[in-house]
Amino acid sequence: MEERVLSASELTEVQKSIMRKEISSAEILMEIYDHYISHLQEFSEEQFSKELFELDQKFTYGYCHALQSKFNKEAKDDIAKTQWIVIQKYFCGSRWLFLAGILALVFYVSSQTRSEQELGILLLSPLILLVVVSIAFDYQNFKKLRPIKKTFKGIGIPIYSALARPISDRIYLPVLLAQVLVYLPKIVFPNLEFVKFSPVIAGMITVLLILYTLSLLEVWKIKSKTALI
Repeated sequence: MEERVLSASELTEVQKSIMRKEISSAEILMEIYDHYISHLQEFSEEQFSKELFELDQKFTYGYCHALQSKFNKEAKDDIAKTQWIVIQKYFCGSRWLFLAGILALVFYVSSQTRSEQELGILLLSPLILLVVVSIAFDYQNFKKLRPIKKTFKGIGIPIYSALARPISDRIYLPVLLAQVLVYLPKIVFPNLEFVKFSPVIAGMITVLLILYTLSLLEVWKIKSKTALI
């Protein structure tokens, strides 16, 4: 028996049924939606309501949220593991030359600085790059999620990519951390005098931030081939 194409009204019924489960992870949402569609296409119009009811009995609210919770945790762990693997690659093989080039360039620039302002610019450069990456990442994620949000318009809860969220968090983390380290001590201890950064320390921090940023860009590139990011 050939699979039939579901009618517009049947698709609407499927969408309404899934929306009642209040799933916010785009990956789980589409996985369940695709499962519903592929299953229901195997049955006639007369059997549609019965089969839809059977699917709802299997994919209950609690079961769907258990799947979502498990996937969110796995996605977070996967992004952390992938970034660590990418970072390790910079210390072996041909990438060692690339890392040496970054080290040489950054430490040369830091050794030529003559003021705190210049050191500040050096430290700020990778953070600015992270902000630019964040804007590009959010835009790309928005484009990929737009068709899903359109399909489930009116779901009443925000839809997000479970794989995009940990990457986004990692992009924002150094920027937020820098703001906390700069502004919080000034608020708590207004008379505190800060220790000046030496060119060597500034260079080390800059190299670490550059590696962190490059590794996140590579994680994004790797995951974008198969995920909603």
